[in-house]
Amino acid sequence: MEFCIKNVHRTADEWEVTAAIAGQVLHVCPGLFVTGPKERLPNFKVLLNKSPAGGVQNDGTGTFTMTRSEGRKFQYFNDRRQIIVNVKGRGLRFFPNKNVIEIPLILELEKAPFVDPEIARDRARRINALCDPFHLTHVQIGTFYYPKGAGAQDPRSFSIEWDRNLSRKSMGLLFFEYEYKSLRIRIGDPAQEQIFHNIIIRFSSINEMSMGRDSRDPYICFDLFQPPVIQKEEIFPTFTDDRKGEKRRHRVGSLSANHKTVSSYAHHLRIVLYDVTDYDFGDVLKRFEYYCQTSSLHPPRQGMTIDANGTQNFFSFPNIQKIAKWLRSSVLSSNWRVAFQIEALLHNGVANTEELMELRPRIEQLIRSLGNTASDIMRRFVEIAARRPQGQRILECFESILEQKAQRLRTPPPRGRFFCHHVTFTPTRRLLEGPIITQSNRVIREYEGYEDHFLRVGFRDEDRLQYRWDRGVDGESYLQERVGKLLKAGFSLAGRHFDFLGYSSSALREHAVWYVNPFEHPQKGRVTAQNIRNSLGDFSGVITSPSKYGARMAQAFSGTDPSIRIGRDQWSEIPDIVENGINFTDGVGTISAGLAETIWKVLCEDNPALLVHSIIPSAYQIRFLGCKGVVSVDSRLEGIRMCVRPSMKKFDVPGEEYGIIEIAQAFGKPNAPYLNRPLVMLLEDRGVSKGVFMQLQRTTVAETRMAHESATRYAKFLESHQLCYSYRLSAVLRRLNALGLELKPNNLQQPLDTPFLARVRACAINHVLRAVKHEARLPIPDSYMLVGVADEGPAYVQKGLDSVYYLPQGKIFACVQNAEDEKPRYLHGMCLIYRNPVMHPGDVQRVYAIGPPPKDRVCLFGHLKNVVVFPTTGTWSLPNGLAGGDLDGDTYAVIQYGDLLVPEHDDPASYPPVEPFKLDRPSTIGDVCDFIVEYINSDVVGLVANKHITIADQSRFGTHDPDCIKLAEMHSWAVDYPKNGNKVDIRRMPKSLIKFKPDWDMAEADAHRSSDYYKSDRALGHLYRGITLEDMHDVLPQHRGNAEVQSIFKVLDPLVRRHLQRPTGRTPTTWIDSLFVTYREELAYISSAFSLSKAPGSRLREEELVIGTILARCPQKAYRASRLRAMRENVGFLVQDTKEQLVGRLSDLSENALQEKLAVAWDAWRHSLAKAASPSGENFGIESFGLIGLGLVLECLEKLGSLPCL
Repeated sequence: MEFCIKNVHRTADEWEVTAAIAGQVLHVCPGLFVTGPKERLPNFKVLLNKSPAGGVQNDGTGTFTMTRSEGRKFQYFNDRRQIIVNVKGRGLRFFPNKNVIEIPLILELEKAPFVDPEIARDRARRINALCDPFHLTHVQIGTFYYPKGAGAQDPRSFSIEWDRNLSRKSMGLLFFEYEYKSLRIRIGDPAQEQIFHNIIIRFSSINEMSMGRDSRDPYICFDLFQPPVIQKEEIFPTFTDDRKGEKRRHRVGSLSANHKTVSSYAHHLRIVLYDVTDYDFGDVLKRFEYYCQTSSLHPPRQGMTIDANGTQNFFSFPNIQKIAKWLRSSVLSSNWRVAFQIEALLHNGVANTEELMELRPRIEQLIRSLGNTASDIMRRFVEIAARRPQGQRILECFESILEQKAQRLRTPPPRGRFFCHHVTFTPTRRLLEGPIITQSNRVIREYEGYEDHFLRVGFRDEDRLQYRWDRGVDGESYLQERVGKLLKAGFSLAGRHFDFLGYSSSALREHAVWYVNPFEHPQKGRVTAQNIRNSLGDFSGVITSPSKYGARMAQAFSGTDPSIRIGRDQWSEIPDIVENGINFTDGVGTISAGLAETIWKVLCEDNPALLVHSIIPSAYQIRFLGCKGVVSVDSRLEGIRMCVRPSMKKFDVPGEEYGIIEIAQAFGKPNAPYLNRPLVMLLEDRGVSKGVFMQLQRTTVAETRMAHESATRYAKFLESHQLCYSYRLSAVLRRLNALGLELKPNNLQQPLDTPFLARVRACAINHVLRAVKHEARLPIPDSYMLVGVADEGPAYVQKGLDSVYYLPQGKIFACVQNAEDEKPRYLHGMCLIYRNPVMHPGDVQRVYAIGPPPKDRVCLFGHLKNVVVFPTTGTWSLPNGLAGGDLDGDTYAVIQYGDLLVPEHDDPASYPPVEPFKLDRPSTIGDVCDFIVEYINSDVVGLVANKHITIADQSRFGTHDPDCIKLAEMHSWAVDYPKNGNKVDIRRMPKSLIKFKPDWDMAEADAHRSSDYYKSDRALGHLYRGITLEDMHDVLPQHRGNAEVQSIFKVLDPLVRRHLQRPTGRTPTTWIDSLFVTYREELAYISSAFSLSKAPGSRLREEELVIGTILARCPQKAYRASRLRAMRENVGFLVQDTKEQLVGRLSDLSENALQEKLAVAWDAWRHSLAKAASPSGENFGIESFGLIGLGLVLECLEKLGSLPCL
């Protein structure tokens, strides 16, 4: 409903009038429109008519729009003269009119929250202040370098590798784009040219800016973390019928043919501004500085002269060809790993061509003297050179590496892992990484010894995040050109040519694939990509669908651990359980208890840590020939036996008499479920009060901060959040506490807390609290995350077995047991069950857990632990009703926490089945490549999910809003896209109700841009504002001390001496030190490889590696999660390998052998203490190395009886 406003003061603006109406009438509490603090504030919109004389004043009138229901109330009170609003001494008068209100405004007023007008005013002021662009005379792209003869403190120079002079021809403008947090350089003259080129520099990509004057010309140098985004734009698009709907802006990889030559290597910018110092604008550099402050961009450095008078041509075509020729030389063709590291130096921006040619003689000498070990030293050199001190020559850095003690030979990886080289292609660059520990797959294991011929290749934007396009940008044609060409034609790297091979489903979600370089195999002959694909199986059943063809091949590339090989007489096929047209066993089969135990023994041989944390699993997720899914233990099967179902079989592998059971996951323990933002939003809409979530947050925060209080609480905190898993710090703390050491000791205890343990604790607490604030990640009490399996009872009933108990519809069975539990726990009573991610209100269902199995009847699932058993009878499939789940490995959260058992019911989502996209001919590998390109362009799972939760926050209907229901269906389509090949039409995606975002969506880096956000009144908003994070610099203890370490030593020394009374010989210090150097160098490489910071040479803290976290901010959670998983895997292998190098494995050793191991561990810990106390040398890694030694000492003492068992 709309009202006319009259008698407005002509100098008043819309924000003043809005604030007056809200503060004096509509939002007064208690008042005419709001009676209680929990009520939603009425939303409304004010528009003032411009003065006919122009300028910023109004003509004294305007309009005031509300929802119909609130408008009628307003009219009622206005007619009775109860509406009194004064602005600048004038009383506003309101009169209803009959104007038709546009539907988008109606929806905004009905659904969206009211936004403080001061936020809108500040935002508009900033945008208006940045409207005038800067004129440019030159745009230059190049690289920073230190000239010959420069000292360590001298500034860098700038080598101009590409220059565009805009003073005579064309035109250049620099815009500040507040909305997009970016700078945009536009090159093009609409009077003379048909195309604009845009260079977009995101604020987050700027390391630092420097400005000054060169021969009186004002310039600004941009030291960038990553290359800018480049677009071309049609100045005068033609809108013929066949081009309607085309996008005017196109993503490209270069500005010109000349620029394309250098774009892979040089990306820093230098711009020369047109000096328009005058009365209107003032000094141009001061105006630029003011623009930076207004847009919340850190201003440039001043007073530093950066010489840019010479072009070094580091990346000219002749110089690049010199490097390419060297890479093909005989000395490097036989040492591909070294050639890979040389490419990494060049492509990762560590060295230019001139520096590489300086290194050439020394690298070739290194190869001749060390052979295969040379690649390990070069890998280390790439990492160190990237963070070498300012002014240090790269040759000096190389010599310093060679002067260090010789490295130990690299330990071979365990079964199921291999050292993998990684390449990431961005629009302009290729970034090289590794080799690093990566989980292998069936294909890699088939060609053991030839792993260097396989590459893991990713396709990402310049910031290493997934590609994202603005609505008006055509990115697909660029991807077809860049990514499509790489997929179909392959690429050359370090003297080898690589061809696209395939992908796993998880890799595709990360926009990564496998490549292979053809090679000769002694048994298999010539191995090519096509030969490998042909050997995988028979895909004729899906050959007309490119997405399904790719997905079936993907099974062979899934990361798995090999277990045992079984013969054709040891596996069989059994029918699925189908009732009422519903398949209740989609993706699940069975194995015998004997086979489950045999598999477990094999897995534990390769990973002894499994014995500590898990029991023998009742279920495994497997890949077996052409089958995939889960197998659960069937107690009625005897010997070594496995039964698969037709729903598990994805393709045929003809003629195979034996097969290896590959383990994708073993479910030996229950996991803890956590709340997350979508779940909180949905549960609130289903009836859970804000107070429940706030209480869970208060409990979590209190328990987290209590980690400072005692060793037991510290250990429990680490265990509950699965932190410091590789180093087993919780076990170290509990064992030391049992010896009388404590964080805050009393008179009878000794101090335990060392500066390093305090830093680890501070980082761990920060890690947990950040997840609480920014993800609503709260542990759910009395709840478990379990893999789903099927009740086999109805199958045995069909076979004629009598007195069988099977689950009725709506009931589940779940029994959980951790490794430390004496008895299992049977879940009993009402539960909530869901599967992440939740989107539709019906994705959370109420079910009943039956408790212990009945004793008077045959129960086929009573022995199963750490799984949730679903019924296999009824009129609907419960797993399928939980966000489209199945039983091929999906995990489900079972919640028994009473305050979250929602009273309201919502039917599960029901979407019509979607036919896979098919061709009218057999698919080729080229069609699969086209699908990958389309998938990268149309992968909108995260985009849809973010839009869903944002609209749910803004709408009064929450997740029940029709737009949210539509987005839930779109999300389902997007998730299934890799399998069925039907992409989501992003143009159908609903828009946010208002341009402002909820405050809980504010990234940490945006805290100073509060004008872009509104205060959310949903539970997520209260959770977000209910916690304040401390700056890491304020909470990390920086002092070094050894008093507490000495107290640990004093407590342990007599215990150790008691077992070492007989001389065992002192472990050679040089041996321990060489082991530490190897550990330190590998840890340093991991810290650099998995750092999310874009700064060259950045690396993770030692504390982050010990905890198993990455504290750096990252806008894409999936990318951070994948890097975190890989980092933990690499650290875990390093720690396990270091332990085995020190003492081997401690199981089943005699007392004498244990005493010898204790002596080595004791010497290693003492060596770390001495090294840490030394003021000289590289101390990175020494604390965590000492933690390994200390843990081994305590473990040996426990096995020798000097400590109680945990």
